[in-house]
Amino acid sequence: MKVRELRQKYLDFFISKGHSLYPSGSLIPYDVTGRLDESLLFNGAGMVQFKPFFRGIAEPPNRRLTNAQKVVRTGDIESVGNHSHLTFFEMLGNFSFGDYFKQEAIAFSWEFLTAPQWLNLDPRRLAFTVFEEDDEAFEHWSAHLAPLGIEPTSRIFRLGEETNYWPAGAFSSGPPGPCGPNSEMFYWTSNDVPPPPTVAGGYDRDGFLRDDAAKLWLEIWNDVFIQYEWQGEPLEEGGYRKTGMPSLPFQSVDTGMGLERTATALGGYRSVYDTDAFSGIIKLIDRLSAEFASSTATYGQDTARDTAVRIIADHIRTASFCIADGILPSNTGRGYVLRRLIRRAVLKGQRVLGFEDLFLYRVVDGVVESLGDHYHELVDRRSVIAETLKNEEALFRRTLDQGSEILLQALARRKGEVLDGEVAFMLYDTYGFPLEVTQELCEEAGVTVDLAGYKAALAEAQERSRGADQRESVYGGVGVAFVFITDDGKATPTEFLGYSETETDAVIVGALPQADENGKAVAEFAVALNQTPFYAESGGQVADTGVLIVEDTRFNVVDVTKHDGVWVHVVVPDVPLGHEGMPVDQAQVFLLERLMKRKTRAVVDTNRRTDVIRNHTATHLLHAALRDTLGTHVTQAGSLVAPDHLRFDFTHGKAMSAEEISRVEGIVNEHVLSAEGVTIYSDVPLDEARAMGAMALFGEKYADRVRVVQVGDMSPDRPSFSRELCGGIHVRNTGQIGLFKILHESSAASGVRRVTAITGRGSHRWANELHGNLHEVAEIVKSTPKDLRQAVERLLDQVREERKRREQAELKAARGGGSNGSGHPIVEIGPVSLMTAKFEIDPKLAAQEVDDAVAQRPNLVVVAACILDGKVTFVAKAGPKAVESGAHAGNLVREVAKAAGGGGGGGPTYATAGGRDLAKVDEALESAVQVLRAAVDG
Repeated sequence: MKVRELRQKYLDFFISKGHSLYPSGSLIPYDVTGRLDESLLFNGAGMVQFKPFFRGIAEPPNRRLTNAQKVVRTGDIESVGNHSHLTFFEMLGNFSFGDYFKQEAIAFSWEFLTAPQWLNLDPRRLAFTVFEEDDEAFEHWSAHLAPLGIEPTSRIFRLGEETNYWPAGAFSSGPPGPCGPNSEMFYWTSNDVPPPPTVAGGYDRDGFLRDDAAKLWLEIWNDVFIQYEWQGEPLEEGGYRKTGMPSLPFQSVDTGMGLERTATALGGYRSVYDTDAFSGIIKLIDRLSAEFASSTATYGQDTARDTAVRIIADHIRTASFCIADGILPSNTGRGYVLRRLIRRAVLKGQRVLGFEDLFLYRVVDGVVESLGDHYHELVDRRSVIAETLKNEEALFRRTLDQGSEILLQALARRKGEVLDGEVAFMLYDTYGFPLEVTQELCEEAGVTVDLAGYKAALAEAQERSRGADQRESVYGGVGVAFVFITDDGKATPTEFLGYSETETDAVIVGALPQADENGKAVAEFAVALNQTPFYAESGGQVADTGVLIVEDTRFNVVDVTKHDGVWVHVVVPDVPLGHEGMPVDQAQVFLLERLMKRKTRAVVDTNRRTDVIRNHTATHLLHAALRDTLGTHVTQAGSLVAPDHLRFDFTHGKAMSAEEISRVEGIVNEHVLSAEGVTIYSDVPLDEARAMGAMALFGEKYADRVRVVQVGDMSPDRPSFSRELCGGIHVRNTGQIGLFKILHESSAASGVRRVTAITGRGSHRWANELHGNLHEVAEIVKSTPKDLRQAVERLLDQVREERKRREQAELKAARGGGSNGSGHPIVEIGPVSLMTAKFEIDPKLAAQEVDDAVAQRPNLVVVAACILDGKVTFVAKAGPKAVESGAHAGNLVREVAKAAGGGGGGGPTYATAGGRDLAKVDEALESAVQVLRAAVDG
């Protein structure tokens, strides 16, 4: 069965059962409220974005949802390349939030698997596992098997919590949070009559039953029945002690079917790479092989080549989806994993397939062809994906060359020794050298590799890649700062009025003290309101500030954040309330008694907000101008919209030229001067917004209904200069922005540039400051701003002339008098003459004096000590006749510097060195005679 067909069948089936189709969450693990789940590195399961629905913190649009979730799991990166392991895959899921439970979920699973209009699988080729204490699930499966004459005990098996409880092992040891038993479904992948499965060992990481040596019973689907809240206390030695496991307020269902694995089994394929999820990508790699390496080899002919192709095919899928979701290569976190995958793919292409030119960005077309019909972000961001991969591969290939040099240097230093394991891993991790390549080169040089040290460094890096364990923490990370309950018993989010209001009446519905390092309450605390005009920091726009007024008490709002739909205002009272210094629990009671249900007047600082929104609308204009100037690969990669400036990061592989910066600045200011209207389309379905041409910002999480900000033409179905999805606040027309000025353009990360700019009052301050500085400088040089350049040029000419006269005077004083014209003693050492000198001038001037002396006498060797600002520098120069006689400036100056506690060296004709002990400078110069005599006599 084709992957596309299986995905569509699954979604259609559950839609027919009353489920609503919900879009896949981002690979960056945001939940449905837009909150980042800090417990996970990547989105590793279908339910991750739905945690607030499972907890009752947020209300789902339908109690029944279904989706195809893109998933990244990176614990087995080194295993990718075999026939089953993937870092990116799709998880099909159906979810019930307090609606149906075990009986209906099992019935849905059975019907989809066995009904003729759906998968039409032979029930005798199916087997099931349930948690050992879950009699209910056992009975529900039995009700489907028994009528067909299948003995339930031959197909349903009870297993322990390590395999049939979610999270694994949670029944006994936690972690705290929602949990419940699960039921796994297995499919017999052979055409032979299936024997009764043996399941005592559970199933392995590839999904096959451990007791099935032939690997024919494959796990394809998992139903999780979330019904308990595991409670426990942390133990000093780690882990938790169970204190209780009460039932949750409502029961839920979370299921997951691995799309690629199931399509492989149902299609009778040997490998996930044989499915249509990969066939287009692999064919494209084969075409590139013919183009780049003039190879006629194709996939399926050579084991080593096939492994390399599979690695590239998997990693390009993961990389493409990561970049589409706003993850960019870096040295930390998600970016570290992405960079590692890209480099591993490039290495296989270069070393195994012979791709000497950049190739990875061209394989993106295969990913878009295979998956772009369902995941539109691949189509929308094709150019930025390709550009990012192109830049990263080019960087890595340059890095490989540097790594080769480093390895050769390391080998030269360690002949006959052991290469440190951390060095070997650094070569792998930073420069892309596989261990076997490093070992081979080391062996040629008679050096062995410290494998234990290498493996220790690798394990540490794998832990960074893996992040939090997906199975143990998938239900974690749902800290609730505020949940306020209405009279009907439902949790209700704050009503945000800030798009139209900057001042409103509200009711305090929660208060939370803040503590110092000793656990004592401080003056600052947090407040939740039923409604607010304050913007909470989001999408790069900083939070509003202002005041809350409760009767005669003023609370200064210094920050606002959003947690699970509740706006949390961080406030500092004008006068102490009396809770300061209390234990936190007492302070909590005090604040609630003092403030809960009290009316307040919420007032935003409008001057500050106006400065912020000028900069926010300007970022939209800047984004459009950059794309117009540099190309459509430019996509926002981060931003900061503050009152005094804006910072905009964007994908681009090289620094902007002065002409490009000027053009971008000009485009933005033209739209500002045109005073174009800014139109807001609220509550627009996401698909409709995309059809309007609205850009989704890089890495942002969007709900199914969005807000579109348009600059320019008022018609939503006609082109405008800028049209973006955005939840921020904006000016009403571009004329309110004022002068737009770019201050800096610089690198923010590999393949990412950063522009810092100002608008409005910030531009006015900048212009005034620049104007004032100009007049001050003109006054200093006794000129006018108009003639300042010529005045500065004249001044620089005078400075250069004065410096030249000073240097000539210093040289004259340093030379002094004497029969040899230099004033410095000369000692004859066989065919060589040695002159030593001590100067208190710049070493550059001393070097000039030394050069002049040797130019007049080819057999002369000069050693000079230059003492300046408490430091000594030794300079040595040997004429060509002196070098022929055995003199070597580098060796000489090194030994001389040692006498003064320093060191250095250089070539035979010229060298420098530093000294530490000024008291021994004369002694060091005197030692030059013996050192040179030994060299010449030798």
